[in-house]
Amino acid sequence: MKNRLSLFAIVLFTILCGGAVYAQVLPFNALMLPTDPTSADNLKLIIGRPCSGFLPYKANAYQVGMSQNNITVTRGEVVNNPVPTCPPSPPDEIDLGRLPAGNYTLTVINAAIGNIPSRAEFANVPFTVTDARATKVAPYVRLDYSGHWWDPNDSGWGLFIWHDARDNVLAAWFTYTPDGKPIWYVFQPTFNTSSATAATPLRQTSRLPGLTSPPPGPTSLTVVGSASLDFTNFGTADEGKLTYTFTGGAQQVRNIQRFKP
Repeated sequence: MKNRLSLFAIVLFTILCGGAVYAQVLPFNALMLPTDPTSADNLKLIIGRPCSGFLPYKANAYQVGMSQNNITVTRGEVVNNPVPTCPPSPPDEIDLGRLPAGNYTLTVINAAIGNIPSRAEFANVPFTVTDARATKVAPYVRLDYSGHWWDPNDSGWGLFIWHDARDNVLAAWFTYTPDGKPIWYVFQPTFNTSSATAATPLRQTSRLPGLTSPPPGPTSLTVVGSASLDFTNFGTADEGKLTYTFTGGAQQVRNIQRFKP
């Protein structure tokens, strides 16, 4: 009965994730996402919990190690369950990270639970990561600019940059209006060289006030200028500049650095 419930949960999860079926030979209670991974993807292992129900982990939920192309996931020890039952519980989501193209094996080791000793849930299951670069087009961007950026000369000002392996970029800029009120802008630039983006619309969102949080009214999106990013002449992935122009105003340039706490 327990195996049937676990299988049903994994099948249901697969359907909700778009009906994909993992091509490699994983056990019935495990699923790797995306199902056909490339070197641009952040790989996740979705796997049923050991016989512990909703009990919390004593320490880290898992550890991931890698020797050559062999990946080992060691699952954390859970609080001992005095009742030897396995009530349904949501699966664990284990982050395997972004891997270079190649062939790999995956082993999952369960921690000891009560009188049940530590054991390998499965061992040396092969899977393949294909090369995403084969589908990319020029310009080829060399570095990853994801992170929190700031202007050291203007504390309280900052820029969040999300940059994926397919070179899609989303930047969220938090700053202040001339009267000191906080404000956010967003822009989505595309690279026109290997280290600089083209100018793209700078957008501001707003919503009318209401009695709930968030207010019930729809969000409006307004183009208020343009912005671009440039990391060309700094020789590092930790420095760059933001160039922006508000509609009807003069062009402004800020030197930015990756924030390192």
